[in-house]
Amino acid sequence: MLTYTILITGASKGLGYSLTKLYLSKGHKVIATYRKNLEKLEELKDNPNVIICQMDVSEEDSVKKAFECIREKTNHIDILINNAAVYLEDRSKTIENIDIEKAILTLNINSIGPLRVLKYFYNLVEKGAKKLIINVSSEAGSISNCWRDREYAYCMSKSALNMLSAILQNYSKTKGIKVLSIHPGWMRTDMGGPDADISPEEAAEGIYELSMKNWDVNDKNIYMDYKGNLMSW
Repeated sequence: MLTYTILITGASKGLGYSLTKLYLSKGHKVIATYRKNLEKLEELKDNPNVIICQMDVSEEDSVKKAFECIREKTNHIDILINNAAVYLEDRSKTIENIDIEKAILTLNINSIGPLRVLKYFYNLVEKGAKKLIINVSSEAGSISNCWRDREYAYCMSKSALNMLSAILQNYSKTKGIKVLSIHPGWMRTDMGGPDADISPEEAAEGIYELSMKNWDVNDKNIYMDYKGNLMSW
């Protein structure tokens, strides 16, 4: 089996940690980044196939510094997974009393964060063998299937991430790079809460299987759930 080098942002807990563990268990090399605290990554720090690096996707200097560090340790990335995200919504707040500062922070991390990461790491993906970029999106980013009457910032951030994915795929197809925008399901994480449908491990398994497929770079059907079911923009 081919082994790949995978960059995963927001890898210290939840889906990011589950993805990190899974790729390592399959024999791949993982560059796991975290914002502030190692948290669960502490358990993996002695694994020779993992590179752990601090990177706050909301700050360009932090992303640039991480890139310079990682570039010294690898000359390519096969799969880049933009997973780092926040959910700062108060579901009791309607448009009349929304917290604008939290909305700006949500958009900065969830939408602009992946853009910052791609600004620096895209050229390493171009040098990789798999040439795959996965943006972890959400059903909340679907405009045509929108059912919510609040949670503005989170939904807006994921719609913007979907647009990033669509534009990036248009740009990347001549370079042989595939972009996917994947809804991981409603997971039992800090973000999803204890009553969610699936575990992060189950979502990670689905994303892993999708990442191992051979994708057509000309196919614009890139928005899907973790099982590969297409979703409506």
